[in-house]
Amino acid sequence: MAKYLTFLVIILNSILASAQTDIKVPIEQLGFNEKTVVADSNGVKYNYSEWRKMMATGQYRLKPVHDDSDTTVFILAKRDKKIDDELASNAPEPNETGFFKTGAHFKFFDMKDINGIDIKSSDLDGKIVVVNFWFIACPPCRYEMPELNHLVKEYHNNPDLAFIAITLDRKEDVQRLVKVSPFDFRIVTNSWPLFNNYKITECPVSLVIDRKGVIRFNSLGYNNGNVPYWIEKTIEQLK
Repeated sequence: MAKYLTFLVIILNSILASAQTDIKVPIEQLGFNEKTVVADSNGVKYNYSEWRKMMATGQYRLKPVHDDSDTTVFILAKRDKKIDDELASNAPEPNETGFFKTGAHFKFFDMKDINGIDIKSSDLDGKIVVVNFWFIACPPCRYEMPELNHLVKEYHNNPDLAFIAITLDRKEDVQRLVKVSPFDFRIVTNSWPLFNNYKITECPVSLVIDRKGVIRFNSLGYNNGNVPYWIEKTIEQLK
């Protein structure tokens, strides 16, 4: 009877995951593309070529006006780390998830990334690991990607850090999305079993796990775009 109930729960969770990842439009339209509306704080709009070049410098950031909408306008603003960090530090701390508890141990499983390369749990021993749970049909998941990419670039010379993004979506769908909206984490696709194991029912979820496998930061949601600040702050405390 217990085995039957467990199987039933897995089926129901799979149906829920399928509903969450139901995509109504071509995937490329959900990424940052020629139709994305980008403006400055005064409402002056940039064409695709202009804002892409500005973003490529690493000196600008995009922030959605509505983080839960697929058709939102994005505000392009120049980075000022001192001011940006001050604003983020004065804002409420990100909402914690109900799926994880800061201070608890995180169990890693052996995984394979989108390029077919193994991510063994043993390879993560002794490293600081940033984990992001997401799916394509989740607007805030997509909108935080540029800032998460910025974090990866900041720490790309540090071999003691690992950045892993775990998604419900199929490999083929993710490959289509990242062609227009790159995501520089190591991406693990088709991850319904992992979502079920961790009992994750909402996204985006972000975690920072220390060298001993203990969760030192966990958050749920976009949180006004401040999650990358808190991830970086936690990493710096653990270095």
